[in-house]
Amino acid sequence: MKKKTYYDKLTQKYQKDLIKSLSEFVAIDSVHDETTVSKDNPFGVGVSNALKYIENLARNDGFEVTNYDNMVVEILFGEGKKNLTIMAHADVVPAGTGWQDSPFKMVEKKGILYGRGVADDKGPLLATYYAMKALKEAGQLGGYQIRFLVGGNEERGSLCMEHYFTTLKKPQPTLGFSPDSDFPLIYAEKGICTFNIHGKLNVPGLISIEGGTASNAVIERCEVKFELNTDFLNYILNNYKRSEAEIHTVDDVSTIIFKGVSAHGALPELGVNAGMMAISALADFTKDPKLMQIKKLYTPLDGSGYKCAGTSKDMGHNSSNVGLISYKGGEFSLTCNFRYVDTCNKEELLSTIKEVNKPFSVKVVGESPLLFYAKDTLLISTLLKSYRDETDDLETEPLAIGGGTYAKEADNVVAFGMQFPGWESNMHSPGESTKKEDLFKGMSIYARAIVDLGNKLKDENQI
Repeated sequence: MKKKTYYDKLTQKYQKDLIKSLSEFVAIDSVHDETTVSKDNPFGVGVSNALKYIENLARNDGFEVTNYDNMVVEILFGEGKKNLTIMAHADVVPAGTGWQDSPFKMVEKKGILYGRGVADDKGPLLATYYAMKALKEAGQLGGYQIRFLVGGNEERGSLCMEHYFTTLKKPQPTLGFSPDSDFPLIYAEKGICTFNIHGKLNVPGLISIEGGTASNAVIERCEVKFELNTDFLNYILNNYKRSEAEIHTVDDVSTIIFKGVSAHGALPELGVNAGMMAISALADFTKDPKLMQIKKLYTPLDGSGYKCAGTSKDMGHNSSNVGLISYKGGEFSLTCNFRYVDTCNKEELLSTIKEVNKPFSVKVVGESPLLFYAKDTLLISTLLKSYRDETDDLETEPLAIGGGTYAKEADNVVAFGMQFPGWESNMHSPGESTKKEDLFKGMSIYARAIVDLGNKLKDENQI
C-alpha cells in the first residue's frame, strides 16, 4: 500500500466535513427546473439553493464570496494579476428511473457513495473546495489569486460561465482546471453541436411521441400514444420483449412505453435509446417515408446516417445521440447531440446536416468548441506530474474524450479528474457513485495541484 503523502496527511482532518457537506449538497435537487425559472432564479429554485449552499459554506470558512445573479458563485483568496481558476458545477442531470435508493439522498454501501451528483460534479467540487480550504488554513496559499467558480448551468449549455466571462467581462484564467471528468487529465475534447430538427408529420393513428429529458443523455424512456390498432399491438408484441416495450390500453388509445438504458450522450453506445426504438417500430410498421428517413439518419451512433462520420488518431470517432423526441398535433421535433473530432470542419458538417434532413428544418441550439492542448504544454505537464506524484500511477496517459467539460468555457483550463482509472461512476445514469477513498485521494491530488500550479504562477519566468 502506498505510503501516505504530505497532502494525504494535510487533508485528512477534512474528510468528515467533506462527507457531511456532500450528503447535504446531494440532498438539494439541483436539476434545472423550468417551472421555477425567474429573474432571481435563472436556472430554477433548486439550482439557486445549491449555489447558495456553496456560497454560505465558503463565506463561513472565511473566503471572499460573491453570488452573481444565482448563476455563478465566485470564491476568492489572495490577490495578484495572475490567477489560478478552478471551475466546477452545482447543477445535475435529471435523476431518471432505476435507482435502488432515493437519488437525492446520499447512501453509503461498502465504502461506495451513491446519489445524483456524487461524481458529477458535487463530489469533485467539494473535494477541490476542501483541498483549497486545507491549504488556506495551513498558510500555503499566496502570491497569486485563487478563484473557485461554481456554476449552475453546466448540464444545459454553461450559460453560467457565459454570464461570468462574457456579460460580466471577468478576467480569463491564467492557469486553471475543472474537476469534471477523469484522471489523470483531459488534453482534448471533441467539438459539440446540438441541433434540433422540426417538421410536419401525418401518420394515421399516431397521437403523440414523448421521450428524453436532456439532449446529452441517451433516452431511457419513450412514450408513444396510438389509436387502438390490433395490428400495431401485435407487431409490438411480436418484435419487442416485455422488458423493451410495455402496452397499456384505455378508451381506445394504446400507450406503448419503450424502455431503454440511459447513458451519457458522449458515449451513446453504452446505452439503449428508447426514443429510437420507438421511431424504428413506428417506421417499420407504418412505412411512413419521413419516419423511415429519421430512422435511417439517426440510428447509426457515429453520425454516418446523416453523412457526418469522422475519425481521428487522438480523438477516436464522431458520435451522435438523440436525446429528445416529441410529436404532437402533427408537429415533430428531435434534438441530437453530435460530437466531432479534430479532423472535421464544423461548417461543412452543419451544411451536410441541413441538407440531408430536408424537408425537416435544422436549428443549432447549442455549441461547444473543440479543445486541444499539446501534452508538453505547461498546464498539461504540471497537472500530470501532480497526479503522478500523488498516486504513483505512471502508466495511465492523458485522455481525449467526447464529453464536453467546463474547460471549454474559459482559456487555459483543462478537465482534471475526478473519476479514477478503472472506476465507472455511472454519471448521468441511475446508481451514480464514487468511492469514498477516491474522494479523499482526490482532495490530496487537488491540494498538490493547486500548490504546483501556484508555484508556476509565482515564477516570473514560467508564465
